Amino acid sequence: FELGNTDGLSSSSHGHGWQKVTNFKKQRREMRSKNRAAGSQSEIGKGKPSSDSAVFQALEKEAENRRTHREAMLAAGIAASIAEELPPSDNESDGEEGHHTETNGIANGNIKKTKLKKPKKAKVSVAEAASGIDASELSAFLAEISDSFSALPDIQLMRCADYFARAFNQVSHSQFGWTKILKDYSVERAVEIPLCYLPENVNKTASNWLSSMPAGALSDFVLWALNDVVNDMQSQNGSQKGLKVAAHSAPSKTKVAVLLLLAMALRRRPDVLVQKASVIQSSAQYQGQEKLAMLAWTYGQAAQGDVVVGMILWVQNLLPLAVGKTGTPVSRDIALQFIESFVVSNIKKARPFLLNRVSQKGERLVPPVAFNAVMRAAFPSETTRTKATERFLEIYPLVKELALGGSQRSKSMNPVAQQLLPYSLVAASEDVSALSYEACDIFIWCLSQTSDCYKQWERLHLDNLKGSIQILNFLCCEWKDNVIRLTPVDSLKRTLQLLREKHSKMLEQVKGDAGLELLLKSADRHCKALLKKMSWAGACFKAMVTVITGVGMAYGLYMLNPNVNQWRWDSKLLLSKSVYF
Repeated sequence: FELGNTDGLSSSSHGHGWQKVTNFKKQRREMRSKNRAAGSQSEIGKGKPSSDSAVFQALEKEAENRRTHREAMLAAGIAASIAEELPPSDNESDGEEGHHTETNGIANGNIKKTKLKKPKKAKVSVAEAASGIDASELSAFLAEISDSFSALPDIQLMRCADYFARAFNQVSHSQFGWTKILKDYSVERAVEIPLCYLPENVNKTASNWLSSMPAGALSDFVLWALNDVVNDMQSQNGSQKGLKVAAHSAPSKTKVAVLLLLAMALRRRPDVLVQKASVIQSSAQYQGQEKLAMLAWTYGQAAQGDVVVGMILWVQNLLPLAVGKTGTPVSRDIALQFIESFVVSNIKKARPFLLNRVSQKGERLVPPVAFNAVMRAAFPSETTRTKATERFLEIYPLVKELALGGSQRSKSMNPVAQQLLPYSLVAASEDVSALSYEACDIFIWCLSQTSDCYKQWERLHLDNLKGSIQILNFLCCEWKDNVIRLTPVDSLKRTLQLLREKHSKMLEQVKGDAGLELLLKSADRHCKALLKKMSWAGACFKAMVTVITGVGMAYGLYMLNPNVNQWRWDSKLLLSKSVYF
């Protein structure tokens, strides 16, 4: 490079110290280009061809050929793109030139991809797909697989599932959003979906066939179907415990067929779900708020077939989620919806079935622990009342009747009374008047069932003084009603005397503890009052017996007198010997 003056002027006068930089190599290239152009023009003027001109002509011809070829290929590609899409072009522009070499969709020799809209598939609803199932064809298919796999009921059930899956293959998630249905519909309405879309003759054919399956195979199939639906719901939600599932990995097929078979199987054979109830309750796969509605739907299908099975499932699986420590407003609402919809709403029809099966093989329909939970939910403290309290209070009479139902004062009721007595004793000590009153009433019922409960009370008395005082006070205040329930009162009298002896011993040991002394004295005062009532009752009873005995003896002597007329009937019994009407 060389520094030169700008426009021939001195740098000091016009350049102000600036100088022009000159590149000699560039200047030489420019001079050679000018000379070559001048020589070419002179040769052309003389009629002599130039080698450089021939080269440019060849390049232009080659470029023209390539352009023609590209246009031909483009026309052919557009015609063939209806059947097959062309690969996209990666080279769309020339970075150094800064502009496109082709403006007609061709870039660097490649044909640009032409996007075509795919034809939309016809939307098929569940009702339309269900109407396409032919009952006679289904019956023939079921008969065929029953003959082919007679010794393999599991295979028969899976083949049946495949048949229904093909029938509902065209139903998309947009036409049957199962998660949305469970969320938006009540339990009572959701239970009828999707079975309400199936024709009656198809439903009857499939249900009859399912009911003929062995209990073990059908129970396993029900659990498989429930797993399949729950897994599909997890995929739809896009998340799973410990694993995030991408939205695009969700299956495109709905579970209409599986839901239909699950509903039909449970309505015809609800007992198969009871066999798996403990598995469902303990398995982590079925835990979670989002799966509770699906479980309620499943139990609802069984309740439609047998209300007693529905009650068992409610007590074992839904009630703990509603009243337990992990209970939420949603879980309470679903549990209450279930019993309100399938039991309470049709209590006149359901009550006889429930009372006839309050105890089966030593297991209670409503165990004492479940009854205690419902009692506490129905009678909470004022600070813990919720919107669900009134609903628990409405179902409490039915639950109480089932918990205490059975042959009264029989041997089968002894364990029930002995299990309920500690719960009622603890509840009686609560500072909630309604709960304490109800617990005292349950405690008196326990005493009326077996004398073993008196001995149990004697053992628990000192550890639960506050509750015992409430029960003793309840006995005093409502003595007329309670004495009838506890007759004969010999066991109660013996227990009260024993409690007074314990009070005396404890008062000697706890001197200085004012609070405990006050409780012991209060309990002893109630025991003394009850013993006094019983002594009065005993004296009155003895006097009454004496009077009745005396009257009977006098009447007997009077009838033995020979001067007394015999019995005479003329619409009245006459005992007088002188007056006749």
